[in-house]
Amino acid sequence: MNLRGNTILVTGGSEGVGFALARALVDHNRVIVCGRSEEKLRRAQSEVPELHTRVCDITDANQRGELLSAIEHDFPELNILINNAGGGHPVDPLDPAAAEIALHADMALNFTAPAELATRLLPRLRARPRAAIVNITTGLVYLPKAELAFYCAAKAALHSYSRSLRWALRGASVEVYEVLLPLVDTNFHRGRLPQNIPAISAERAARLALKGMLRGAPELRPGKSALARWLDFLAPRRGLAAVNG
Repeated sequence: MNLRGNTILVTGGSEGVGFALARALVDHNRVIVCGRSEEKLRRAQSEVPELHTRVCDITDANQRGELLSAIEHDFPELNILINNAGGGHPVDPLDPAAAEIALHADMALNFTAPAELATRLLPRLRARPRAAIVNITTGLVYLPKAELAFYCAAKAALHSYSRSLRWALRGASVEVYEVLLPLVDTNFHRGRLPQNIPAISAERAARLALKGMLRGAPELRPGKSALARWLDFLAPRRGLAAVNG
């Protein structure tokens, strides 16, 4: 993957791994970041003035449409989509009321929105001489965490979609990458970082992801996410116990 001379959209790019990716890419590329919070986007742009920002809740279909229209008008040369926005609602999956809220919210943010953005942008990306879709998922697709059951399920759906899309686009100008992140120290986990599994920084997660993409590896499992895959294969009960401990 060539990481120079691109026009890149990073969803959820105002903080965490998304911001770390945007910061790392902005020196040699044109980078647009979107997020729900105007305040966080202003803060990101104050730290990295070269960023282009757009307020957008990607779970809202109307706002997704407005984002795509703005991209088409202002950045017609867009050739890389990084579906980074994500998050989950910790709930007891046995609590029907809480589970229903988490189900719809987590599926909308972690699967429906990124899949629709990719689908809507695909004709434009296929017209570019080189393009890519990068989906950020998690090692929890292998060993799900019970209190994040719907987040894990949605990311597993995005994992499956990424593999299907990669196969469908074989031989095309659009590459499909997936980054299955390990535990990362971000606001998503604030106050809930497990003691038995060390977290890496957002900056390290971004560096490992970009290093893997430069190598052309389609599925990247930095840090402990590679271990999650093997534990799921060799000792799934032990792996689930470690994640849910």
